[in-house]
Amino acid sequence: MHEVNDAQWLAFEALAKTYPNDNGVRLTADLARWLVEEYQRQKLPVAPIVQRVVHTVTQELQSFSSRAAGPNQLATK
Repeated sequence: MHEVNDAQWLAFEALAKTYPNDNGVRLTADLARWLVEEYQRQKLPVAPIVQRVVHTVTQELQSFSSRAAGPNQLATK
């Protein structure tokens, strides 16, 4: 962490501010998906813990989206 330069941290902070205020769920989900895609692109085995994180965060994102939609919108889908 100490080797990351300030420009990278500022870029990450700017990116994080573009996400909705959902306690970092969407940002975490996107980063986890990206990590898995990079593993797959490089044909490296994906660690079980990474797969579990992606699964858990994806479920949390879906749950958050359902709560944000409200009961009336869910009934029409």
